[in-house]
Amino acid sequence: MFGVSHKSGFAMATVSEDGMKQIQGQVICRAIGNNNTPVPENDARFIAYVVQAAYVNLPVRNLLVLACTKSIQIYEPDGTTNLHIHMLDKTPPNRTESSIYSRGIAGVGQNLLCVGEILLFSVPPKGTNIFLKETIPAHQYGITGLVSNNELLISSDTNGTILIWDNRTMLQKNVIEPMDDSGITSLSIWKNCIAAGYANGMIRFFDTGSTHIAGSITAHARCINAIDCNEEGLVASVSDDCYVRIWKLSGDAENLQISHECNYHIENNQLIGVKFVHLSRADIAISTYDSNEIIVLRA
Repeated sequence: MFGVSHKSGFAMATVSEDGMKQIQGQVICRAIGNNNTPVPENDARFIAYVVQAAYVNLPVRNLLVLACTKSIQIYEPDGTTNLHIHMLDKTPPNRTESSIYSRGIAGVGQNLLCVGEILLFSVPPKGTNIFLKETIPAHQYGITGLVSNNELLISSDTNGTILIWDNRTMLQKNVIEPMDDSGITSLSIWKNCIAAGYANGMIRFFDTGSTHIAGSITAHARCINAIDCNEEGLVASVSDDCYVRIWKLSGDAENLQISHECNYHIENNQLIGVKFVHLSRADIAISTYDSNEIIVLRA
């Protein structure tokens, strides 16, 4: 299944292995008024725009999560049923930056979902009884990404700070301070390495245990908009410079080796999203700015 967010909607397509059969669908963000009641979809005062969308595969359940400008909206994976809408606080206290939008989506443990600043939702195996379990004070700047593995939750912000959390207790374990004045735009994780993409075109890799920098790449000429890692140690990055680049990691954070695999130039397109289609293969899907099309590159 492929999906791409575009303005107030999320378009999805289920494609057969040979590419011959396609089933398409679309989810439109629900417009919610000040009193948390539905309002007409064309009411400009309450239109919500999708900032980020993700399929979250929890052990108990699979979900489609839309992080929007005014709310967090949770659906069944096929988008047919809205399970939960959480309206965002308009005046978050004690924040250096404050704005009304959500960004960063990650599954944690058996049945917990993290979105944004950091909101922890409890998800039942069935039904719509999804509720906000905990709000965790974390970053002083806008969160730009959340990723997780079996043990850790990693969060980053526009100031370049990375926080490392124990995903069982949700207690902060470590902090990685900003390396320069460039903010982090995207996160991924491979083994015990955190991969962070920066607005200045750098990709840096950090050890989750020691927090020391394990390696860095001058990856792009302009802002990196998305990165992704697969189980085989391949890292894909896309940028405003119209390039998708593939890198290969080997070893681990204590002895990390990085090699460049290939480039692909997509002319006159600002590349904003990238995902490996399979966990252990090199096929990737790419999204571009202001387009509802998905570009798939086969290895």
